[in-house]
Amino acid sequence: TQQNAYTEGICIPPTLNETLHIFSSEEAIECLSSQVENRSIKLMISGDSYMKQLTIGLADILLSKYIRDDKEMVAAGPREEVLSAALGAMEKRRSEEENSTFPFVRYFEQCYGKTPLSTYCTDMIDKLGGDNSTDYVWIIGSAVHIYSRLVNATTPVRETIHEISNFLDTTKRILYVSPPFYYPDERFADQLVRDQAEVYRGLLPNVAPENASHPFLDVYELTRSCQWKNCSYDRAHRSRFVNRWKAQLLLNTLCEVHVQ
Repeated sequence: TQQNAYTEGICIPPTLNETLHIFSSEEAIECLSSQVENRSIKLMISGDSYMKQLTIGLADILLSKYIRDDKEMVAAGPREEVLSAALGAMEKRRSEEENSTFPFVRYFEQCYGKTPLSTYCTDMIDKLGGDNSTDYVWIIGSAVHIYSRLVNATTPVRETIHEISNFLDTTKRILYVSPPFYYPDERFADQLVRDQAEVYRGLLPNVAPENASHPFLDVYELTRSCQWKNCSYDRAHRSRFVNRWKAQLLLNTLCEVHVQ
């Protein structure tokens, strides 16, 4: 069952149902479906590799797909292959099924972070209607590549926080996704691990719940809480079941849950 898929590797407290609803495929489709909701809904996801994995986690739920150990995404190449297959399968379901209620989901790289968010990312949003369009639901996350681009600045952490905060202040219709927790590891400089934690903490005063005008999806605490060896394959990118958990948090953020 899906419940078993989501409980793999994470200890779930008995009070979980009081704070978090575990969406079935049917419930997730119903929440995000334009036909069911009787309004245009287009889920637009953009950002770095962690956002690609969030997209895959959401596709796993919507498509009710399960992953075997030999299908885990252990490098960028397999991740791109899985993302392409997931997007293709979702579009096929949406476009080919008669009277399909399957949601509209897209991923874009324009907000990856290697260029300022105020350029390609903002241009893409404006091109598709910007703040005036109620059709698009923008889910955007980027931090580590912004930081890497600004690492030679006098205060790279402060500059990273400023770029993200300014982007949120000037582009209102965004659900921003936090960076993940980085496990201390020989593959990462200690400074990177500390600075990414500082970026996360520095964003908190300008996002929900502190600032309700900037909706925020916090996956930092989720990724920090998963300590098993199978939670991550490289101490930064998470295993597939953790990405499904991220998608469950996203669905709880976007969808009004009616528990029977």
